[in-house]
Amino acid sequence: MTRLERPSEEASPSRGPETDSGARWVLLLSLAVGLVRFWKLGAWSLWFDEAATFTDWYVGLSGGEIKNPLGYELVHRTVELLGGRPDEYALRFLPALAGWLVIPATYWAFRELAGRRAAALAALFVATSSWQVYWSQNARFYTLAELATLVGAGLVLRGFARGSAVRALLGVAVAGAGALFHPSAALAVPALVVAPIFAARRAGRPVVGQKRVLLALGGAAVVGALVAFPWAKATLGTYFLQKGAQGPFDAGAALDRVLHLARTTGFYLTPYLGAAALVGAALAWRRRAESGLAAFAVALVVLVLVGAIAAAGARMTAQYVFFLFPWIALLAALPADELGRALADAGQRKALARAWAFVLVACSLVNTALYFTVRQGERPPWRDAYQFVWNRREENDLVLGMEATVGEYYVAPWRTELRQPEHVQWLDKWRATLPKLWARQSRRMWLVVNPEQFLDWNESDAAEVQRFLREECRLVKVWPLYVESRDLSVWVYVRD
Repeated sequence: MTRLERPSEEASPSRGPETDSGARWVLLLSLAVGLVRFWKLGAWSLWFDEAATFTDWYVGLSGGEIKNPLGYELVHRTVELLGGRPDEYALRFLPALAGWLVIPATYWAFRELAGRRAAALAALFVATSSWQVYWSQNARFYTLAELATLVGAGLVLRGFARGSAVRALLGVAVAGAGALFHPSAALAVPALVVAPIFAARRAGRPVVGQKRVLLALGGAAVVGALVAFPWAKATLGTYFLQKGAQGPFDAGAALDRVLHLARTTGFYLTPYLGAAALVGAALAWRRRAESGLAAFAVALVVLVLVGAIAAAGARMTAQYVFFLFPWIALLAALPADELGRALADAGQRKALARAWAFVLVACSLVNTALYFTVRQGERPPWRDAYQFVWNRREENDLVLGMEATVGEYYVAPWRTELRQPEHVQWLDKWRATLPKLWARQSRRMWLVVNPEQFLDWNESDAAEVQRFLREECRLVKVWPLYVESRDLSVWVYVRD
């Protein structure tokens, strides 16, 4: 029976009884640091997708438009358990809890594959990542999908290692069920089937004794593909309709979409962790280490599939590969052991491993500290802006705003159909002429704007609305928020 490589205590002189103790302390530190996911959970304003999580439970599930209903159901059940008031804290609590549970799930999933120390260090990278904190504090379902894929991965890897077809099939089923939280999790299934086989082959180990597992997974893959095809077709069709390219295929535009996916993914992974993961992948390839090869294969398969979807015409961003983060973290953790193998002195090996971990963790902690301070949760302050306008408007005043759904959530908290706002009129690229039309009336007009959104508008429409704001309105208040290359500030104008 072929087993995935599990480093033995004898193979690495730096391992020993104290290593297990060290791994436990690293895991405990990870769990403690990970609790920051619950800090300031209700402090940041909702943004559009979070408001959609709230309203679509009322209007999307019954209509059948939503193909991943489980997350919506669980978030609303959590709101009910927390008192029934759908405020920011209640809407985000379940994703935050799932984001915290991802930390021990990372350790458990990778412990047998890579050893306790590497698994614990990967969990620490997950705990300290500002990207992980951000999505844990979002009323969306990415952390739930990530948790499902990790549990599924742990079962699949153990199934391959122990020749258990039942365990491997259960793991694929659990990972596939992550698509009920977010469709992107479905991409983990082919990656989890391919990765252990690829890793064993590259390591020079014949896949003997795994025939039952391979046949079972192959059969399940065929059946699953046939069953899931209508769902996948409808889901992709909806996504391409919403965010797909219009017109004939354009190679330049396809390349731009792929590069956009690469840039956003690299930005959120951070250059330090991304570079460390590349080092881990290179070392695994050279040393034929199955742990790193399996992680590399999972990441590669998913990135190729997502890149193909982007090239085909859909705009893809980093959150669609969010569930890959623990695998990237594992690759980044592996060099802490591998780089020290050539050193004869055990103290030097330990010092090098600690230095590697310290640099990566310190960089992540700095980003997380910035997230909670100057970056203000990386959310436009819609709540402050809309409440400012609502407290100053008069009865006949008109309010137009970007993210009108979010504005409706804050100014009319009793409403549940937020996609059809009544108290805030839309100001977006599809209704760019509304300000000019409303200006013909004598009503005073308030306009709530995030300047960055004009970049997605038709150029002439954006120029005309910006001219209108500049020449016919006066700026009342600005909530500045600039996060590196992004402008998340919100400006309020009034036309008397």
